[in-house]
Parts: sequence; structure tokens; C-alpha cells
Amino acid sequence: MSKTIIPSGVTFWFSVIPSISVRHQEGTKYFIKNKSGLSQYFKNIDVGFFDGSYMETGGRALKNDNLIGKQMLVKVFCPESIITIPVDKEEDYYKQIKEKYSSWIIDLLQNNQEVKYSAKLDHFLFTRPLIF
Repeated sequence: MSKTIIPSGVTFWFSVIPSISVRHQEGTKYFIKNKSGLSQYFKNIDVGFFDGSYMETGGRALKNDNLIGKQMLVKVFCPESIITIPVDKEEDYYKQIKEKYSSWIIDLLQNNQEVKYSAKLDHFLFTRPLIF
């Protein structure tokens, strides 16, 4: 019998220019949590907005008051998987999650009808799963 794993979570960090308005943040959060499809894989989905923040080369989020209103980091945190996958499919699983959902979220952000936002994926992180 092949071994399976429970992927323990992923985090997406997106840079968005300009900063997303409070009203658009609520809509963005709703769509990511309820319409993205991430809920098929993860129990909880948390979406955070950090105005004036940027990603350092080392992968740390840093605040810069000069960027307030100009740039925002959007963090999508999915800490707890609700699926199991074969151990030999782990790399493919993370690759597919990254490609499919980062593209979907970028399209969501950039297709706003009122404000032209530019978005890019800065970091995609995953935690090590448990092996059974």
C-alpha cells in the first residue's frame, strides 16, 4: 500500500498596486474564501491585507509608510488541508495548487471594474505534511 500524506497548508503572498480599498478588500476576501475553489482542499482560508507592505528578498513581509495607499500585500493562508494525497504526488499537488489558484486570484484582483489593480505572486510557501 502506498503511503499518503496530509498536506498541512499553503500561503500565497501577492503584491497589489495600488492598495485595495476597504470595500474591495471585503469583496476580494469573500470571493477567495467562497468562490476560488480553495475550500475543496483546505478547511480554513484566511485572507489578510497589509497596506504599505512589501516582500523582502528573503521572503519576509516588511512595512514601509511611504507605500501606504500605493502598494499592499495580500496574504492568503490555508493552514489545514482536508485531503490526503499519495506521497509520490506531493510535488505535483503543490505545483498545481500554486499555478491554478495564484492565477485565479491574480485575475480576480486585476479584473476589478472600478479600479485598475496590478497584482503578482511574490511568494508561495507550504509546510511539510505528516506521513502515515
